[in-house]
Amino acid sequence: MKHCPNCGCEISGDADFCTECGYDLLRKDYPAQNNEKSFFTALNEKINYSIIIFSFMIFGVFLFAGSIVWSSFLSNGSIDLITYLLLTVVFSVFFGGIFVGYFGCTDKSYVLPNFTMYLGSVFAVVLCCIGLIFTFLVGLLSAISSAFSSLGRSSSYASNYQPSTPSFIPSIDLSFVFKIILFVLLIPVASYFGVYLGYTLKHNL
Repeated sequence: MKHCPNCGCEISGDADFCTECGYDLLRKDYPAQNNEKSFFTALNEKINYSIIIFSFMIFGVFLFAGSIVWSSFLSNGSIDLITYLLLTVVFSVFFGGIFVGYFGCTDKSYVLPNFTMYLGSVFAVVLCCIGLIFTFLVGLLSAISSAFSSLGRSSSYASNYQPSTPSFIPSIDLSFVFKIILFVLLIPVASYFGVYLGYTLKHNL
């Protein structure tokens, strides 16, 4: 069995005309049906990019709100700085995802494409910020180090005895590594649940 390219009804494979609409199946000027779409084409059709942009405004609002909320735990020593950063980012990602799910998902098939684009945008922004901060700190430390080394060379005091610095292997802080892994895993989870919760609220309220 095949389908009529004009009305979509099922017709036999050897038919010359559609039994429903009378369409001439021997015509060569109609385009062949191709229901298969590439991943990026399907993704692009289901994404509202303005919603993704506005979601980062919501992301920024909750980044500020989260910094206030979790700073109280940081100040009394309940959490350390890394945990504070982790909670603040995940907090804001979640609420930004709710905005994407509520305004960007018409039906359930829109959840995964919008989540994919939102997650990619979040990781791009977060990694870009981390890269900028890291670059700034490395440059600052290099400038301070060179300033102190030049002061040491210009000093008139010199000692003939220079104690040898013991070599050591720096220990790896496993708790820090664990928090980084947790950070990488929690952002996708928080963004997906945010998008799905937004979609659920839209269709159930």
